[in-house]
Amino acid sequence: MPDLVEPGDSTPRVAVWDHPLTDPNLEDARFDHVLSGLARVPGLRGIERRYRKRFRHKSWQYMTAVSDDCFIAFVVGLAGFAGNGFVYVVEPDGRCHDKFAITPLGVGAHVATSSTAGKHRFNSRGLSISIANLDGGRRFEVSIAAGRTIRAELAYTCKPTDEHFSLCVPLPEGRWNYTHKFGAFAVTGHVEVGGRRLAMHGGFGTVDFSKMYALRHAVWRWVTLCGRSRQGAVVGLNLVDPTPPASFSENCAWIDGKRVLLERVSLSVDGPDVSAGWRLRANDVDVAMQPIAHYEQKLDVPLVKHRLRHIVGPFVGRVAGHDLDGVIGIAEDNDTWW
Repeated sequence: MPDLVEPGDSTPRVAVWDHPLTDPNLEDARFDHVLSGLARVPGLRGIERRYRKRFRHKSWQYMTAVSDDCFIAFVVGLAGFAGNGFVYVVEPDGRCHDKFAITPLGVGAHVATSSTAGKHRFNSRGLSISIANLDGGRRFEVSIAAGRTIRAELAYTCKPTDEHFSLCVPLPEGRWNYTHKFGAFAVTGHVEVGGRRLAMHGGFGTVDFSKMYALRHAVWRWVTLCGRSRQGAVVGLNLVDPTPPASFSENCAWIDGKRVLLERVSLSVDGPDVSAGWRLRANDVDVAMQPIAHYEQKLDVPLVKHRLRHIVGPFVGRVAGHDLDGVIGIAEDNDTWW
């Protein structure tokens, strides 16, 4: 049986799991949209189904890795009318290297149906990203080539006892979001920038795999990071604001791979622009971040208006009894019509 939408049903299971789902078939759910009436017309149901799955369903896998030598983030995504791929590298001295690409109608982009098996791929002029999902979503192998500037070969692993999670939550207007997240990977491999090879010794990493029937206008702020605390523990953090209306949420920390639930989340900015410092608050969380790099991706065409901003910087403060002394992560500000 599929994990979310059972045969003959139109809505997904709303629940939380302690592992990634192997068949999170959110794309089989139905909701009201401009062509939804065709689902009730014999002979035209296939048109509605193809439109809904092709143009209203969004999916992506976004990952980060950090070591003493660099921070790297990358994505493979599909948003119906467009494919999205990017990679950026930030060095400790603030030097930045990046490559962003958006392709019409998702040309060159492929997102596997889950984070547990298969490959996500993005191929466009000057940018190639491959993410292999292994061991049921508990291990990943990544290969990246961005022009002559960036190369990366990375391996993500975790312990059998580490606590991943996934959930499916409702969104306004009768829509849903499924996500699998984990914020305490060990990462090995290397990153090359400008011909220099940076080893990912003692690296840490995060994953965000999401499938969504998003609102036509989707707005959120999100934070992800992973690193070692002053006390020596591996601390990961995943926060989203606003939190979808459900009795559970994705807001959590990881302490040495063990998940800690967080509530009353607030992500605020110190100034009139999100490229200023950020403040994160929740029960048992009080953290500040000052930017060292700012990335922005924009698209303004008929049917799609996209603005994604990533603020990279060191996070300082306290999470679940552990002190962060400059763990590098990202704060995201998303405002998209799609």
